Amino acid sequence: MFRLDKSNPFKSIVCYTKAFFHRRQWKETLVFLLFVLLSAGFWYLQSLQEEMEMEIVLPVKYKQVPANIILTDDNPVSILFRVKDKGLVMLNYSWLCKFAPLEVNLKNLSGEDSAAATVSRKTIESCILKQLTSSTALLGFEPQTVEVHYAELQRKELPVVAELSVSPEQGFQLADSMTVTPARVSVFASRTVLDTLRELRTVRMELKNVNRTQTVTLRLREIAGVQMDEDEVEVTAPVEEFTEKRLTIPVLCTGLPENYTLHLFPSTVEVVCNVPVSRFKDVSENDFEIRMPFEEFEANRTAGKLPVRLNKQPSWITYPALNPETVEFIIEQNN
Repeated sequence: MFRLDKSNPFKSIVCYTKAFFHRRQWKETLVFLLFVLLSAGFWYLQSLQEEMEMEIVLPVKYKQVPANIILTDDNPVSILFRVKDKGLVMLNYSWLCKFAPLEVNLKNLSGEDSAAATVSRKTIESCILKQLTSSTALLGFEPQTVEVHYAELQRKELPVVAELSVSPEQGFQLADSMTVTPARVSVFASRTVLDTLRELRTVRMELKNVNRTQTVTLRLREIAGVQMDEDEVEVTAPVEEFTEKRLTIPVLCTGLPENYTLHLFPSTVEVVCNVPVSRFKDVSENDFEIRMPFEEFEANRTAGKLPVRLNKQPSWITYPALNPETVEFIIEQNN
């Protein structure tokens, strides 16, 4: 019996292991196992020279599906075919060979052209045979034809809303509203789904410290059960350097009776706004207007003051300031 050396346990274990494998019974067992493995190897090599049968799965890929067509769930996703050849070839099919899918092109598929929805037996057989070696026999395959089942969808054109947030650098602003190209996209779905849709939205994106016009590509958000003509749109944010401009605008009264006279203090208001440098000369007093109905003056007659507001301004000018923000007035009745 062997005893472990307590002073060096690892050395004692190594010695014990060597002694165990030097036993005669263990040597005989190793020799026996070696011959068993060799025999199994020779048997396996011999079996590879014999003919065998095997089933292989060929995937089916549907491509270029029209936007107004939706495929149903009962379309085949694979073709199961059976082949016969020597075991060595079968080993290659199992481990090394990757079969290209059967591609079903549905570009011309429509309700009037049902022939485009069928893949013939000859087409499937040709796709399989060109991927097999000349020595391999094709015994059969299922299904022998592929009939594409589909449903036609209703069409609707929807506006695109870009979820793009732009933070210009100091001294810069959006010179105009952002433009989306294309501005409208056709979608296809069932009538029930289409009735619930009012617009399409892009994925959200944020641009910071922008100092020039930016054009970005944004993907449209996917909607369950809806197919779209476009997957993405281009959004342009016109960013320019801005400068301050001051304009004097008259305060006008609409609906003033003929027997009344309105005195305003002051009769004009200064508009202070930021405009793009490129448009500085294009902006004039005619682009702005302050019109107050006489009823509002009449309602504030006792106070003699009325807040003013812009009724007209360029769409690309945001938050213009008015100075003053209120005007005083006197209403006189004519004799």
